[in-house]
Amino acid sequence: MRFSNKMFLLIILAILLSFSAADYDGNTWTRFRGNDGSGIDLTENLPVKWDSTSYAWRINLPGVGNASPVVWGNRIFVTSSDDQNDLGYAIAIDEHDGSIVWQKEFTVTDLKMHVDNNLASPTPAVDESQVYFIWYSNNKTVLMALNHNGGLNWETQFEGIESRHGGGSSLMLTDELVIFTREQEDFSSLKSSWVAVDKVSGETVWELERESAEANSFATPLLIINTNQTDQLIFASQAHGVTSLNPEDGEPLWERKELLPARVVASPIYSDGFLVVCRKGGALVMELPLNGSEPADTALYELPRNLSPYVPTPIIVGEFLYVFTDNGTVACLHLATGEIKWKERPAGPIYGSPVCVGGNIYCITKEGEVIVLSADSSFELLGINSLGEGSFSTPVMTSSGMVFRTFSQLMKL
Repeated sequence: MRFSNKMFLLIILAILLSFSAADYDGNTWTRFRGNDGSGIDLTENLPVKWDSTSYAWRINLPGVGNASPVVWGNRIFVTSSDDQNDLGYAIAIDEHDGSIVWQKEFTVTDLKMHVDNNLASPTPAVDESQVYFIWYSNNKTVLMALNHNGGLNWETQFEGIESRHGGGSSLMLTDELVIFTREQEDFSSLKSSWVAVDKVSGETVWELERESAEANSFATPLLIINTNQTDQLIFASQAHGVTSLNPEDGEPLWERKELLPARVVASPIYSDGFLVVCRKGGALVMELPLNGSEPADTALYELPRNLSPYVPTPIIVGEFLYVFTDNGTVACLHLATGEIKWKERPAGPIYGSPVCVGGNIYCITKEGEVIVLSADSSFELLGINSLGEGSFSTPVMTSSGMVFRTFSQLMKL
């Protein structure tokens, strides 16, 4: 029997669609804080109070880690590490029952760390065909792409990083690129740079050499997609303040170098013409014109020091900005004006970042307690729920529930 080209293509398409139907159920959480970094999910009816019997499953991970998971269809991807033995783990988990689908082990050379940091701090990223992992070390920075079944598609290496607190910036995706930062501190002989790699080949598309500062940045870049305007890739760091690049070629669009005179850990966030950036000891809100023109040289306003997050990334829900600070203070401000609507301290210190699901905000304390608040201009504490172990991670959503990562475990509510 002879097959025409058309028939052959139809057979191939049918096979691909059958794989898609088996592996994809419509849910994605592709990077740190969701697909666009906003941390917003419109799912309804997630519990606000629960106990240890409420989880669909709970598993132990090899080693420990701070990275948040990412999700594509019914697969959850996460990293972990054994820092004493210089090992990193990339793990795929079945979303339905928590079984480990595959686990890969990598040698990761030593890296000087802050006591609260580890090799598995950067959150990976995922798209329809690949999951991307980055491993920072003194000797080299390794970026790799695995297919959803764990096969290595490509691996590319760059110079390492030298800093007092290690590495932590997570990966960011565009349609065609994987983007990451490789910043040094001022004592390093290595050059700082921001890098974009082709998702298909692993080849470097652009690399922008940057200055080094006393403190390197841990912030994850932010992609702002502008209708009828050039998209903007926003970076935040002590060395360069707030910078906007063209994501296609890495060319700077504008830079406000003096706005962040201290280490940056929290990632920038954006909503409807307002850009929020944080640094140690201060956070600020900038107006970012919707017509694509450059912002003013100064911030619209600065947050009070006691309401400025250092590690946790804030969240914008509607017209309000919610900040979760390292010492556990939580506040709601009117985004456009900075007016404080409320300020409370519902639980303990916080490193994880908040997400908003179905109109409620979820955030994990360092001790592993999940604070649940109503996303409202009036303070309403809906629940405080213990995960049973400490966590510096951020919750993620799957098609059927919320997933939490503690230091050594993963669980689905």
